[in-house]
Amino acid sequence: MDEGAEEPFVPDLPVAIWYVGGRYLVFDIKTAAWLRSEHNMCGYNVGTLPQAPSQNVFLGLPIMIMPEEAQLLVEKGVARVVDDARAHDQAIYARRCTAREQAYLDETRQHASALVQQRMQEQAEAKERALGKQKAKKAKAKPNPDPTPKTGDEDEDDHDQVNALPELPASYPLFRHLHSRGFFMTPGLRFGCQYSTYPGDPLRYHSHFLAVGVGWDEELDLMDIVGGGRLGTGVKKGFLIGGSEPQSQPPQRGEKDGKARVRTFTVEWAVM
Repeated sequence: MDEGAEEPFVPDLPVAIWYVGGRYLVFDIKTAAWLRSEHNMCGYNVGTLPQAPSQNVFLGLPIMIMPEEAQLLVEKGVARVVDDARAHDQAIYARRCTAREQAYLDETRQHASALVQQRMQEQAEAKERALGKQKAKKAKAKPNPDPTPKTGDEDEDDHDQVNALPELPASYPLFRHLHSRGFFMTPGLRFGCQYSTYPGDPLRYHSHFLAVGVGWDEELDLMDIVGGGRLGTGVKKGFLIGGSEPQSQPPQRGEKDGKARVRTFTVEWAVM
């Protein structure tokens, strides 16, 4: 390895994805480039350039990513979502105290400590008196041989956090399925779909599929299928629809337990 060669950038994990006004933003350019190269997360620029603030053709930081991308990064342990409004409030309350505030806090802590010690002493004296009375009497009742054990489920529930974003779309299983197979995805509003699916980086490849997520038992209008197939063929892409099987179905070979199996179908118009 050359001495002058720079080492590849690896951010401290998990990286911060800021939740601002219903959007998921990445403010660090190196982190955004790392997410693109290592995790197939493209995003797109939504910030104004300082040198040209009166135009919106060329944009810069921050990078906005889709909720599906944020959720997948959280599931993989690569990122964490930071609520900007809550973090801002905490930063204000956590500012450095002045000397007067510090003296007040010290006095409050000392007073609270004295109260705690006094209460502990009273409890110890009450316990000694209760033990003395019990020794004076003969125990007539036998102890319960099978006490009900106390489980730690309540404590565990406090630490179990479901990393699910509230506005996650129903097409997320399809997004996760395609991403696990190495595809890049961008919003597909331009082509009338949910995701434009690329076999590699969109800067190097054209999209191959117009992906739409549907429910397993959702009824599909035949005209929508025909229209999607014709649209995809017209722009040299395949119209891909997919959905996740119900959880009651047993996992198939190659699928992880706990994740529903996703099936996809591609529609192409034979004659145009």
